[in-house]
Amino acid sequence: MEVYWEPQKAAFCGVHAVNNLIQGPLYSEWDFSQVALALTEEERKLMAAQGTDSKDYLVFMAKDSTHVDESGNFSIEVIKKAITNMNLEITSLNHPKMKKAKQEPHKEIAFICNHASHWLTIRKIAGVWYNLNSLLNNGPHTIGETYLGAFLQQLALDKYSIFVIRGRLPDPLQEKGNGMRIAVSKISTKGTKGIDMGFKGEGKGKGNGGGTGAAKSDLERALALSRQDQGSHVSEDDMLKRVPLSS
Repeated sequence: MEVYWEPQKAAFCGVHAVNNLIQGPLYSEWDFSQVALALTEEERKLMAAQGTDSKDYLVFMAKDSTHVDESGNFSIEVIKKAITNMNLEITSLNHPKMKKAKQEPHKEIAFICNHASHWLTIRKIAGVWYNLNSLLNNGPHTIGETYLGAFLQQLALDKYSIFVIRGRLPDPLQEKGNGMRIAVSKISTKGTKGIDMGFKGEGKGKGNGGGTGAAKSDLERALALSRQDQGSHVSEDDMLKRVPLSS
């Protein structure tokens, strides 16, 4: 079995995130540009209906598309349209109807996350969760079910907007496109699989000798894999203060 993964190219992380979600190169940058143009045209028609001589309409027409910038970053509306075009639902994890998804994220099928201009996908494939962030230097890695909730909480603390994907994901495409097909046996599980979030016992231990120290070390390594794009480093003690852990 293989996992499809597109590494970062220019500023097209939105394209990569959606293709990583559907496990194949369904969309190109050109396809996303067409979606952006169609959305801009829809907005133009709505504003024109209110009067083409209005100040708002004239300002709108004077601007470039609000759905893609010069670097190739696409708006959230473009991402949502590309996803809903596949008969999938995309809903904010903070929406009231997503309460169950917050409590039991492992029962969902996928999440797509956004911070500033970066998008990344977390998806379950054949019962295993994968971080498919296009900026990961070493490629995708697994996320154990026990750890998934804390992983999402940390993304939220890092100011990511998290969206739940629901519906029937399409069958994986066989084309390679701009991506890589990686055998699951070669995908890293270090620091993300089988982490005990309960931290049993009262002894603190030293280094990696105690249960708490070992778990903290694993947690730090796992989060570091998904934070390479920000070039940031957070100490183990600070990480545990920021992420509420529960059994």
